[in-house]
Amino acid sequence: MDNILLQFIRHLRHHGLPVSTAETLDAMQVTATLGYDDPVLLRDGLASCLAKTVDDNDTFAQCFERFFHLERALDPAATPNSDIEPSAAPNEDQADETSSSGQGGAEASGEGAGQGEGDANSQNQGEADAQGDSSATMPGKGGGGGQGSQRRAEVMRAAAEAKLEDIQYRTQRGIFRRRILDALGDKQRQIDIQALRDAGNDEQANWLEQIRQAQISDVIEAINRQLLLNNDAANREIRDDILQNSSLSAMESYHRERLPPLIRKLAKKLAARHRQRHRHARKGKLDLGKTLRRNIAYGGIPFHRFWKTTRKDKSEIFVLCDISGSVSAWSRVLLLFMQALSDVLPSTRCFVFCGQSIEVTDLFRQYPADQALAIIQQRHGLGGSDYGLALNSFREQISDKLNRRSCVIVLGDGRGNGGDTGIAALRDIYHRARLVLWFNPESHYSWNTGDSEIRRYQSAAHYVAECGSLRKLERLLDGLLSLLR
Repeated sequence: MDNILLQFIRHLRHHGLPVSTAETLDAMQVTATLGYDDPVLLRDGLASCLAKTVDDNDTFAQCFERFFHLERALDPAATPNSDIEPSAAPNEDQADETSSSGQGGAEASGEGAGQGEGDANSQNQGEADAQGDSSATMPGKGGGGGQGSQRRAEVMRAAAEAKLEDIQYRTQRGIFRRRILDALGDKQRQIDIQALRDAGNDEQANWLEQIRQAQISDVIEAINRQLLLNNDAANREIRDDILQNSSLSAMESYHRERLPPLIRKLAKKLAARHRQRHRHARKGKLDLGKTLRRNIAYGGIPFHRFWKTTRKDKSEIFVLCDISGSVSAWSRVLLLFMQALSDVLPSTRCFVFCGQSIEVTDLFRQYPADQALAIIQQRHGLGGSDYGLALNSFREQISDKLNRRSCVIVLGDGRGNGGDTGIAALRDIYHRARLVLWFNPESHYSWNTGDSEIRRYQSAAHYVAECGSLRKLERLLDGLLSLLR
């Protein structure tokens, strides 16, 4: 099994790119056919089976460049690790400086007594390459143009054998360097180089030493890059977890701008959990895959046929969002959630209000979600809340569609600035709809303070819940989807 490819797929998954088992097998076939010699060809081949959308393709390209170090692979002359020339190859002292300069004081304290062994193990790397193909390594023999990429591929295979993907801390670099060098047969190569020197063949021994130093540099580079990759994935998970559990009111604008990708990720998870599933039936749509699999023993002749039907959810969702200044950010979050869940909740109508309720469903159909939200805020936002006018106009617009399959979601803080509450309209909706849910982004301790009328609205709703964070909103929507299945 190709450990390098599996590490790359793991890297893709850390960056939110879903890769199934079947796609992993396809990627293995592509890699076995193309190899690692041409990074551009390999990138295009893997993208054809692993990147399914335009966004996935952009993410894939970034991950591929970061993991395989594509820029250096495309420009061997830009790195000292590619196709070593005898005059440019580092000597033993320079290699020791290289191996220590990129590691800092943390590595020195982490390696301790193992440093001497790591430096001793750092004295070969080129012997095996030279003995495997002396014409490609000896001076004047015409070294191949792919020698640098081949050397890096060997380092990556050794890194996979040493389980480099498990590295987490800077102080572990010395340990993993020794493991990788041992996997590359470093000790035996040192013996072979010393044997050449004892035999008086200093020219070949020096040449092998130069290639060994280049491979040591590749090992150090691979370790540092993997450490950055792992820390980047871990930092992303920590950051997303913090954003999910933090109140939106506590976030700066910089963090709020990072919410849409996270919201789409959470909505995709909910959609995967609650999307329509097929069940077996005696008639309906032919389940072609299962029919073919179950009739393989009969040469593909469909003696046994299997059918499937889709259980369609006929519930219609009405979403009413307050977009006044106090809760406009939360309205944006909820509307993004509902837009991303469109494949699970196809019958969803969205309304916004500061004063009169205005339907914005068509805007989400005509424009991307972010652009539609900007248009909504520009046209209808930046006003004070008038819940009386909003709820009355909302009831008038949906009264002919309300039935026992309807679900109404209202997002607002219930602060009507001392005006009409519109409680009669909400109670009428409550009696005619299946569910009336009120999501309040304010902390529960702030309810019923000042001009808040949330206690009155609680009497006309099936459930009033605090949704002060993405995590809480995700759980509320998860519970709603469970009820509507």
